[in-house]
Amino acid sequence: MFADKLFGPIKQWGYLVKDLDEAMDCWVNQLGVGPFWGYRNVPVTAYFQGQETSVVMDVALAYQNGVQIELIHQTNDVLSPYSDFYGTDKKQFLHQVAYHAADIDAAVARAKSVGMEEVGSIKTMMETRYVYMASPQMDGLVIELMEVDEGIVADFDRCAKEAEQWDGSEPYRLVTL
Repeated sequence: MFADKLFGPIKQWGYLVKDLDEAMDCWVNQLGVGPFWGYRNVPVTAYFQGQETSVVMDVALAYQNGVQIELIHQTNDVLSPYSDFYGTDKKQFLHQVAYHAADIDAAVARAKSVGMEEVGSIKTMMETRYVYMASPQMDGLVIELMEVDEGIVADFDRCAKEAEQWDGSEPYRLVTL
């Protein structure tokens, strides 16, 4: 398949949410997806529309058939790749389809070679980069290229395997930073 040759398999569906607890409850109790791991009060640096901002967000991660479901709730009011969503009446919105990128610069170059442009990025405290690529034809959906290393991939795989065996207990496993 073409996309697999370009970036590899889809690793994540990322949703923007207005209430993280409500969104997790929906995924757990209506869709049977869980458990959710994650963090509250996550500081990241965002680069969007020519500006650098300090974003604070809550993030919850679950897995379904080996694919990560990410719920992002930006908790401060600054410009970011997520901020436009908070002016809508939606409670959840599919924002991104994500791929792992061991060499993020090469992945960005591949995306540009097929007509996408970089529309924003974030960097974590650990200096991990997430680059958002899009085109007019994608109409608001972005491709997230997730910078990964062996540790990130191992943690991803461990959580995905644990989710396969999940018995419904301890559905919310978030820690506050």
